[in-house]
Amino acid sequence: MKFSNRKILSLSNLIGLGVALVMAIGASAEGQALPPDVGIVTQLSGDVTYRNEDYQKTPRKAQVFMKIFQGDRFKVEPKAMLQLVYFRSGRKETWKGPATLVVGEMQSQAEGKKGTQAQQEVEILPVGVSEGMRRIPALLRRAGLSRSGTLQVRGLGESFQKSKGLSEEEQEEIAMAKKNYRNLRTQTKEDDITPELYLLGILGAYDQFEEMVKVIKDALKIHPDNEGLKKLEEWVQTQKTESRKK
Repeated sequence: MKFSNRKILSLSNLIGLGVALVMAIGASAEGQALPPDVGIVTQLSGDVTYRNEDYQKTPRKAQVFMKIFQGDRFKVEPKAMLQLVYFRSGRKETWKGPATLVVGEMQSQAEGKKGTQAQQEVEILPVGVSEGMRRIPALLRRAGLSRSGTLQVRGLGESFQKSKGLSEEEQEEIAMAKKNYRNLRTQTKEDDITPELYLLGILGAYDQFEEMVKVIKDALKIHPDNEGLKKLEEWVQTQKTESRKK
């Protein structure tokens, strides 16, 4: 009888371990880490959705400033527009619907038969500009906007460290960013806020809130309905006030 009980206990343990293993595998697949981000959505209008077979099979509404990952599939409906910037290649793509595209490592690939959808407009950004823009999602997350109802920024990105004072090297980086911004602004379409996003990324890394307020106001003049910019402005104003008290 004791032997039989041990057999029954052993069988129960095996079943329990099997269930636990299946649950662990399921949880791992459901909550698997996202792949490295390759770019960011910088401009958006109209109906645009995205999905990714590796971790998200149900289409979701795209959001401005969200990160993009290799394998993402975007569907841009008629009269809609999607603008992406790739970090490594500095490639800025503007897609006008109807269009379906797949995100690659350094550029997108159109899906569907040739001639059935509009081709993207492509521009290569100056060296360093796309790297400055890489900091925007982390800045938004720091501002507590990454999970708001109106803005969804995917991924973690880099962390920000509070700066108690700028070194000479950091001051030079900011000065160069401002120079690059002025040059980029003269070369960019009036309705494109790529230059402002680039400068915000650099200023945000060093808590330059006073100057960030000015840049956000300039960006809002171009895109007055951009909810991400509005919420970022609120946070920056708060941070500016707090920094004055210190």
